[in-house]
This record gives sequence, structure tokens and C-alpha cells, in this order.
Amino acid sequence: MTRPRPRMPAMVRSLRGQLILSHLLVTLIGVALVAAFAGRNLVAASLAEAEHSLEDVGFVLSNELEEPLNHLVEGEDESSPADVTAILDNHLSNDYPILVVVTANGQVILPSNLSTPIPDPREAVEVRGAFAGGDLHEIRLDAAGREMLFGAVPIQHEGEIYGALQLATPMAPVREKIAGTLITLAVVIASVSIAVGGAGWWLAGQLTRPLAQLTTAAEKFAEGKLDEPVASGARAAELIRLESAFNEMARRLQKLIADQRAFVANASHELRTPLTSLKLRAEALNNGALGDAEAGPRFAAEIETEVDRLTKMVNDLLDLSRIESGIATLEREAVDLAQLAAEARDAFSVRADRAGVNVTVEVNGTPPPVSANETHLRRLLDNLLDNAVKYTAHGGAVTIRVGADSANSAVTLEVIDTGVGISPERLPHVFDRFYRGGPPLYRTGPLRAREGAGLGLSIVQSIAQAYGGSVRADSPPGRGTTIAVRLPTHPPGK
Repeated sequence: MTRPRPRMPAMVRSLRGQLILSHLLVTLIGVALVAAFAGRNLVAASLAEAEHSLEDVGFVLSNELEEPLNHLVEGEDESSPADVTAILDNHLSNDYPILVVVTANGQVILPSNLSTPIPDPREAVEVRGAFAGGDLHEIRLDAAGREMLFGAVPIQHEGEIYGALQLATPMAPVREKIAGTLITLAVVIASVSIAVGGAGWWLAGQLTRPLAQLTTAAEKFAEGKLDEPVASGARAAELIRLESAFNEMARRLQKLIADQRAFVANASHELRTPLTSLKLRAEALNNGALGDAEAGPRFAAEIETEVDRLTKMVNDLLDLSRIESGIATLEREAVDLAQLAAEARDAFSVRADRAGVNVTVEVNGTPPPVSANETHLRRLLDNLLDNAVKYTAHGGAVTIRVGADSANSAVTLEVIDTGVGISPERLPHVFDRFYRGGPPLYRTGPLRAREGAGLGLSIVQSIAQAYGGSVRADSPPGRGTTIAVRLPTHPPGK
């Protein structure tokens, strides 16, 4: 059985906490590296300073000892050993508690008041180095157990080494100085860390506050509250785009919900009317109209008409759903839109003649084929011609115009009628589902027009957009209506 993972504190789980921790971690790593480098250099510099001070004192004493030591070695002055001892006594102090002279012939001269015994200086590494002309230092314990920095300088006269001066200074003051420097460095590091943490807290707040507001807005969206726009006050370009995307999403969701409600209301209304008609006629037939030689066939024909209308409405809704959801198979092929327009004109010729409407086709140049499905484009043309003929008065005309753009990248199909047109306030809604611009203009004869369900132009728009095209409607008042469909051309060789 696996143990459950311990939950991290809420501060660490939050984005703000993670930003602060990552910011602080990177800063601390950088500061620690700098501190380690600086601390190492500071320690080395302090030791070098102590060594240089030791050398300076040693060279001053070696200059004082040069003449008496020369006399001692050459045997010119019997008082020379006392003179050397006196010089050592004068300079012996707490800062330099060890001062020893070793002559070239191995004689060791000590201060008279040396309080601490010392090992044989002739074996010291720094003394041997001084006789060799080198400059050596060593940190070690003296006889009293104190940590000391030992050094030695040669005592020479006219280029000849007559002896070496060994001297030592306590390391305690040096260590204290190093410790003070490291403490100061630690205080600086702590101050920088606190400053960085504070700055990180503020910056993280500036970054996460808009995100928190966006999260609250998203939660409200989930509750269905879409009427409150997000105003996070973000300054970062990415957050501003995210805020705009949220507001645009809310706007589209509001429109989608409104469209769905309108669709349900319109569909209910459109279904209620034929169903009511069917119910009334069925009741009439059950109540005796079935035996009526005149009313019976008429009611039966009206029932058939209403059933056809319901069937067409359901099929239109299914087609819309398939196209918009992507279920419908969009098998692209090269379609000659000019030829399709001519065939559609011929198919509508009888109906147009009975309505007193003249339908013509105009082709500008030789348009290239478009990339779409022929069956879908026939449906598109049928819907456009059905509307155009239905809303054009007797004696009017409908023109189908086909032409390509200058680059032959798209072909435009225009269906132009001479009807009464569509008012400016209604024009933006002609592609909405169940929207009807007005009653048909002819209502008599065997092919008298019936008001449709208002789905024809919605299907036209869905088909055009499914194949990467577009559709627009123009209708100057009193000058008819033009529906223009723009479709991309079929790639050559495919």
C-alpha cells in the first residue's frame, strides 16, 4: 500500500508562491556562487595582507641586522651578538612574539626575553627557503599551541647571505578580520535575499492578480453569469490578450445561448403551426368530413401538404446540423459553377414561367471550376433561386451571374432579383435560422408560394462556409436583392 503524498502548503501550491520560490531560488544560487567566490578571495586577500605585513617587518629588521650580523660572521666585533640580541629585544612584541636569527654557520641568536620556547629554527622550512633566496610562509602551531604565521627573510651584505631572520605573528587577529568580513558578506546576502523576496512577492502579485480575476470570471462563466466583462487591469501583453479572449468567449457564449433559445422558440412555433393544422383536419375527417366528396379530398391534400412541409423542415434542420457539425462528407471536386447555374435555371424554368419571372444566366469570361461538392452546390443554388423567384413580383427578373476574380483564386456566384428588397433593419438577419424577410409575392395558381421555414439562406451560408467560402446580402430599398456567394477555385491538376 502506497503512502499518500504529503500535501504541500497552499502558498507553495499557488502560482504566486511558485513564482516567488523560483525567483528566490535562482537569486540565492547566484548570490551563493558570488558569495563563495568573494569569500574565498577575501580570505586569500587577508592572508596575503598578513604575509606582506610580516615580510615588511622582516625586511626592516634585516636592514638593521645587516651590519652587526656581518661583523659577527666576520669576527670583527666581539659585541656583535649582544647587538643582534638587543635589536631583537627592541622589536619583540605581542604582534611579533617570535624573532630569531640564524647565521650562515648555523648559530642561533634569540631575544633575551623570549617567553615561549621554540623548536630548532634551523629545520624550519621558511628558514631554509630564506637561505635559498626564496620567500616562504607557513601557518602552524607554536610551542604554546597558538596558531602562528611563520616567515623568514635573508640577511645579506653586498649580495652575500650572512643569515636569516625568522619571525612569526599570531593568526588570531587575521582570523577575526576574516570572520568579520564573512559576517558582513552574510548580512549583505541576507539583505539581498530579503529585498529579492520582497520584490518577487510584489512582482508575482502583479502577475497573478489578473490571473486570479480571470479565474473568478471563469468560475462565474461556469455558473452561467456571462454578462460581467472581465477587467483585470493586466499590463502584460499576454494577459491582455487572455482577458480579451475571455470577454470574446463570453460574448460568443451569450450569442450562442441566445441563438439556441431563439432556435428552440422558432422551431417550436414552426412545428406547432403545421401540427395544429394536421390535428384540426384529422378531427374534421374523423367527425364526418371523410365522407364529404368535396371536403374530404381537400383536407387529405392539405394534410399531405403539411406533412411535406414538416418533412422539408426536418430535412433542412438535419442538413444544417450535418454541415455545421462536420458530419456531412465534404468530398471536394472540380465543379463548373457556370454550367451548374445553367442547369438550375432550366430546372426552375417552368416554375418561373408560371410565376411570371424571367430567369437568365450571365457568365463573365471563363471562370475556373470551384472546389466543392456538386450536390451541395445544387442545393445552394436551389435555395437561392427558390427565394429569388418567391419574392419577385410578376413581370420581374432573376439573374444568375458567375465570374472569377482577377487572380482566378475564387469564383463569385450572384443571384440578383428585382423584388421589393429587404429593409435595412432586417438585412443583417437574413441568414439567421427561421428568419423570413416577408411573405411571398405570388399566392395564386397551381404553384402558389408558401412561406418557408426560414432555413434556406442559413443552409446557403453553412454550405459556403463549409467549403472555405463566404456569402453576403445586398438589398438597396426598392431595388431588389443580391445574394453573392464566393467560393475558392479548385487547385489545378487535382
